[in-house]
Amino acid sequence: MLNDRQLKIDTLRGLACILLVAYHVIGSDPSNGLKIADGLYRNLNDLLAYVRMPLFTFLSGIVYAYRPCRSDTADFLTKKARRLLIPMITVGTIFVLLQHFTPGSEATVENWYLLHIIPVAHYWFIESLFLVFVLIAFLEKKNLLNGRKTWSLVVACSMVFYTLPIYWPYFSFAGFVYLTPFFLAGMGIQRYGLMENPKKYLALVALFLLAGVFVLLGLGILPMYGQRTLPTLLIGVGACVTLLALGVKSTILARMGVFSYSIYLFHVFFTAFSRIVLNKVGSLPTEVIFVLSLVAGVLGPIMLEKILEKFDWCRVLFLGKAAKKEIRPESPRHVQAGQ
Repeated sequence: MLNDRQLKIDTLRGLACILLVAYHVIGSDPSNGLKIADGLYRNLNDLLAYVRMPLFTFLSGIVYAYRPCRSDTADFLTKKARRLLIPMITVGTIFVLLQHFTPGSEATVENWYLLHIIPVAHYWFIESLFLVFVLIAFLEKKNLLNGRKTWSLVVACSMVFYTLPIYWPYFSFAGFVYLTPFFLAGMGIQRYGLMENPKKYLALVALFLLAGVFVLLGLGILPMYGQRTLPTLLIGVGACVTLLALGVKSTILARMGVFSYSIYLFHVFFTAFSRIVLNKVGSLPTEVIFVLSLVAGVLGPIMLEKILEKFDWCRVLFLGKAAKKEIRPESPRHVQAGQ
């Protein structure tokens, strides 16, 4: 039974999963996914870029604050490497091999020796998140996150780096720069109790204002800001804080959110497969293909995790979890991406 705090966080995890899966069903651009060039789906997909990955990262920061790195930095990073990097390498490599050897696929690998050194598809997030944890562990060791003043200074520095033209692709360093402010925001809000008693009416006002911003962006009255600009950062953090302040609780979304990491790892296999099968069935409406692919992308990974976690080697290689024999009876189950 989830407590109230867990229910709220897992609800937002579930929402983040739906946004992510929908993004890959529709496609990052008109050349993939449903191959939609314009219209409602394309516009929403592009607009929600301001929220998708920021929300995942913001929630990771909140969950980290529950059990931060305090003393044993090496043990902390070792566990993060197992949880993040091992599944990233295993699942990401399978993803690349399937793309490379699937007949008719245009996604080929030219420099195999750079595999994962240059991140693979959406798995860049996992690699970047690990770098965030390395930074956080260092900052904790130097006691730079022990008070609001030093935390604010670190956040300000991360915002400056966020807006700088740092796009070094190796080991997803550019992604690390992109994610860090959102992680720090979530961590700080939880650690320093900045939203212990949020006013619902203020959250609704903020939601209304954000909705207005998105409408103006969608209508082209406001320009679509680049990914690493100050307006993008402010919109992303504002959206995350507003969603948290609203305190929405949904049992269905929370049940999805519990499996957020597996959904992130495996959803593309199920969305691609379902889309291929549905396209072969006949000329189904786009709405039908979208809904069925979305459901497959959410439920497929959940069922797959339930199968994989039965075997110790699968738990480690595909889920980043400890083998069952290594788990202490009192150890909690960490399910957030990166936790």
